[in-house]
Order: sequence, then structure tokens, then C-alpha cells
Amino acid sequence: MMKILRFFVLSLALLAVVIVAGCNGNVVATVNGEKITSQELDKRVAEEKAGYEQQGMDFSGDQGASLLETLRKSTLEQMINNKLMLQEAKKVGTLSTDRVQEIIGAYKQLFSSEEEYQQLLDQVKMSEEDIAYILNLQDELTKDLPPVTDDEVKKYYEENKEQMAQPEQLQVRHILFFVDEGDKGYPFKHTDAEAKQLAQDVIGQLQQGKDFSQLAGEKSEDGTKVDGGLYTFSKGQAVPEFEEAAFALKDGEYTKSPVKTDYGYHVILREKLIPAQTPSFEEVKSELAEQMNEEAKQTKFSQFMEEAKNNADITNKLLDQAEDNSKQ
Repeated sequence: MMKILRFFVLSLALLAVVIVAGCNGNVVATVNGEKITSQELDKRVAEEKAGYEQQGMDFSGDQGASLLETLRKSTLEQMINNKLMLQEAKKVGTLSTDRVQEIIGAYKQLFSSEEEYQQLLDQVKMSEEDIAYILNLQDELTKDLPPVTDDEVKKYYEENKEQMAQPEQLQVRHILFFVDEGDKGYPFKHTDAEAKQLAQDVIGQLQQGKDFSQLAGEKSEDGTKVDGGLYTFSKGQAVPEFEEAAFALKDGEYTKSPVKTDYGYHVILREKLIPAQTPSFEEVKSELAEQMNEEAKQTKFSQFMEEAKNNADITNKLLDQAEDNSKQ
């Protein structure tokens, strides 16, 4: 449920990623008289290019060139949409600095960490002030929407009960030491031998009676350390080596040798197997109601933006060029 609320802005401002060759500062689009220049487009796509290349994407060859051109057009279209959204948002009224911070402060509470929030800012390429204006517009547009009724929630539950079934899950705790000699970008750097030795040292401490969750909180190098290494997963969700080792254990047992995966070396404690189950209506009623209310808000906002775009004065030179080329 938090994910639905957290990424409300993102769902309405999906950002494509592109790489383009440099232009000369020409205007590539206008939105109700506001310009988008090739320089702005170049800046956006240069950032995205770096991100894609880090993920191993290859833009070489004829196929890569075609993909880049498609992505370029998609990014400009999204920049147009974002500019239009901000124009509509600012028609509602000017937000004071204090009001911007108030809106952003409440929004940030929906994130598990400051890092996660900053990742969203990087993703949508918007400032905090821009996000505050859009959130304020969303609130104004949807504040009078009636909440869903119990009957509507019940109907949705009955129609989607099978999709809510939770498969069998295994609850474990684990301690991870990354293997990274400077080429993977992990938060900790160890050679293979160093990480394996750290894992073996932990196993030695467990054999001396140390508490697993306490050791995980002190020593593990991944995000689960804040919960004492707690991790719950279904078959197919964990890397194969981890899954195989965890399911081979009995409840209360831990691995007596470090488990190697692409991440590094793990020590795993199996806690319990959670049987497959379908939650009752009462268990999910509140969550479903909140989800349905948020979906109704998203729908209304999307409809508003679609109408605003239909009525806007927009020029897109990349789109015009593509249409001209298709006629030749």
C-alpha cells in the first residue's frame, strides 16, 4: 500500500530514458509558449545514458541507433508532459517555501529512508518544489472524490481473491558479506577470500552461542541488517544458491559453511516455513479500500491531464520531423 502512495507522482510522470547527439541550443518543443531546448534535452539524456551504460546496455550498431532515436522522442514527449503538469499545478496557486516544505515533509514520511526518497528524485528528474506543486494539484483535484463503499471493496475482493493468494514462503535470517574488488558498486569492498573469512568468523561466533539476529544487526552488509537479517521469500524469488541452502535447512538450523552467491558470502538461519494462504476479507479490507481510493485518484488525475493536453498549444519538432520523413 505504501508503494501505491509513494509512487503516485511517478505513475503520473513516467520518465523514459534516452541518449542523443548534441544539438545547438535549438528549440525542440514548446508547451503553451514555454520552450524546451536541445540543451535541456541533451542534459537529461546524458544523465540517463550514463545510467544505462552502467547496466550494460549497448547502443552500438544500427539497432542501437534506432533504439536511441526512439528513446529520444520518448524523452522529449515526457518532458513536454512534465512541463504541462507544472503549468497546470501552478494555476492552482503559488506555494510558499513553508508550504512546499510541509508537503514534502509529509510525502517523505512514505519512504523507508532518505536514500529511497533521493532515488525517486533522481528517477523523475524533478525538484522538491516541482513535486510539491504536483502533489498539491493532485490533492485539489481529488479532495472531493467519495471514498469507496464496503460493498465495492467486498466485490473487488471476491473478484480478485485468487490473485491475493500468498504462496508458500520461507522465513530466514541471513548475514551477508559482499565480494567486490571495486568493479561491482557494492557498499562494501572485500576480496573473495576476505568475505569468506568474515562469514566463517560469524559461524564460529554462532557456534559459541551468539544470537543470530544480534550478529546480523552488527555485521551484515545488506539492508536486512536493520531487521536482524530477516528475509521472507517464495521459491523463485531468491538467487538459486541462497534458496537451495535455505530450503535444505530445518527450522532453527543455520548453515555451517558460508553460502556463495553473486553478491558474496551468506550465513543463513532458517526460522520457519509459512504455508500458502489466502487472506480473509477482514484482513485486507482496509488495505484494499486504501488501494482503490488511490487508484480512483490516479484515474481522475490522468483524465484531467489528458484533457489539459488536448487543449494545450504544443509543438514537438521531433514528432513533426518523423511525420515529414514518413511522407517522403
